[in-house]
Amino acid sequence: MKLADLEARFYELVTARESVAATVEAGGPEARRAVEELVAGDARLSATARLDIYADMYFVRIHDVLANEYARTAAALGAARFHGLVIDYLGACRPDHPSMSEVGARLPAFLAVHPAATGRPWLGELACLERARLEMVDRADAETLTLDLLRSLPPERFAPLPLTLVPSHALFATRFDVVSLWRAEDPDAIPESSPAALLVWRRELEVLHRAVAGEEADWLRRAETGDLTFEELCAGLGRGRTDEAAAARAFELVGRWASDGLLRADSPR
Repeated sequence: MKLADLEARFYELVTARESVAATVEAGGPEARRAVEELVAGDARLSATARLDIYADMYFVRIHDVLANEYARTAAALGAARFHGLVIDYLGACRPDHPSMSEVGARLPAFLAVHPAATGRPWLGELACLERARLEMVDRADAETLTLDLLRSLPPERFAPLPLTLVPSHALFATRFDVVSLWRAEDPDAIPESSPAALLVWRRELEVLHRAVAGEEADWLRRAETGDLTFEELCAGLGRGRTDEAAAARAFELVGRWASDGLLRADSPR
């Protein structure tokens, strides 16, 4: 047997939904011989029992990682339902990346359509928030545009000032108030239906999140593209406002984004 074939067979047995013993039993004598060719057993432990140790370790290790990464989601589901979710998830979405940090990347989308979320569609959004916060830790750093730097700019520098978001951010739509759900001490809390955008970002070493709505969400999405200047922001905000009111609102938004550490300190175009 080639090494690649041996590794593939070992992987199939260890990651199967059923235990190795159940797989061997279902496969009959031929399956038992295949396992004995793969692993040497002895009087203390059979080949099947030895492989089942690896299978148990595989599941328990990943279960513990996911329970830690999705602590609030796991608490809302309860231990038994979360255990069942992980079983189903690993059966449908086997890890395809060598890093354990990527094993749960597809869990939010999987949970959103899983029976465990039936009647509680906000659980998928809560898992999205937990995943986004986790991913911020490894996002690239960038020098930020600070309030002090903004105050030091001469007036002629404001119009072409690029408003570009730092790499360590995520912005996605939500249908429920998952920010309140995140803060809730009761794992059975039911959030209000409150469609908005959820902003997650890292400021230095701290990961933060908040809901944004209306025009702020629209302009943040524009800033995500890297194609927005202060002048363009003022022009867009000027629809239905006086020039003075538009400029004041633009300064309010940019000041908040700078204070939050959301803007890159790029040179004007």
